[in-house]
Amino acid sequence: MKKNILLVGHSGDMYGASRSLSKLVRILDQQYTVFVLLPEQGELFQVLAGIIPSERILIYEDLYIFTRKSFKLNYLGSTLLRFIRNLKKISQIIKNYQIELVHTNSGVVPAAALAAKLSGTKHIWHIREWFGDFKKFWPLYRGYMNAFSDTIVCVSQTMASQFGDNKKVKAIYNGFEIPEAVSKPKLNDELSRKLSTADLVLGCTSRIRLIRKGQEYLIEAIGILSKRSDKKIHAIIIGDYVPGYEDQKDVIYALIGKYQLEDQIHFLGHINNPLPYYQLFDVFVLPSGEPEPFGGVIMEAMSAGLPVIGSNAGGTTEQIADGWNGYLFENQNAADLADKIELFLNEPSKLSLFGTRSKERIAQNFSLELHRLKIFGLYGMVLDER
Repeated sequence: MKKNILLVGHSGDMYGASRSLSKLVRILDQQYTVFVLLPEQGELFQVLAGIIPSERILIYEDLYIFTRKSFKLNYLGSTLLRFIRNLKKISQIIKNYQIELVHTNSGVVPAAALAAKLSGTKHIWHIREWFGDFKKFWPLYRGYMNAFSDTIVCVSQTMASQFGDNKKVKAIYNGFEIPEAVSKPKLNDELSRKLSTADLVLGCTSRIRLIRKGQEYLIEAIGILSKRSDKKIHAIIIGDYVPGYEDQKDVIYALIGKYQLEDQIHFLGHINNPLPYYQLFDVFVLPSGEPEPFGGVIMEAMSAGLPVIGSNAGGTTEQIADGWNGYLFENQNAADLADKIELFLNEPSKLSLFGTRSKERIAQNFSLELHRLKIFGLYGMVLDER
């Protein structure tokens, strides 16, 4: 008889952590009866409903997800009350569905770990976030994670380093498949015409937020290159603004105006399945100004056979083999990013070579099969199935 497990997500969208959650559900459903707890019924719900019965997808809108405002004094009382409500709710779910293992898919959902402990249930915590900015809070929270988890899984060695020398912590890279066939992207005639005249097309798929995701560094780098070269560089940016940061659009467009790039920067907004659009890119760029735990979009780009450029911080340094399948640029340095883009502009033969190497790197180090074997091995160890 299959054992019942509960995966706890922090969002209903289909960005990085949610895509990874859907892959985990697909893998784990082969061997376990999977239940999923989400804070909202969004796109992720629809994806999961195609993998497991929808009655196993539980929506709890009061699920506590901590943010920066959680640490403000006027929110402490309400935060504590929500946390207690969460403990009761998740403990009841564990009891009702006879859950034998709880797997928290994000570091910002704190209650499931303690609920599992109080219920005598095994707990895995999957860390996809960098907590370096929370210097005073992090040692306390790290201790909480350690106390109420049987294993802590990090998506990269860089993320694992946050925990120091801790035997409970393991790094397991997310897995990715090489797509066999991808449909053609839908473009209007005007954008098709503009891209057909480009000397180089850059792609960036990420939520938009200044510094954190760094789209401004990409725009400025293109602006710098436009001042010293007659070659036309276009950029396709896929993704919406992070909720609460929509006003940053004014800063972005002011920067575009400063360098007169109105005809070269193309915003396509959020796209449910961006993979077909990777066919439009010559190079994929993730210009994040803060460390990325392990950018899934970089892996998608590599699986699509693209050269990649990313900053020399976080898990990105483990994904890109600098000078082999892409380049690392100095974090938050638009001028250095411009220099790295120019290497492809001046040596277009590298596009195909580096793209082939990206696929090879996926197959050798980040394959879905390797990920599947490590996840099953982890579950077998935690549930004492071996």
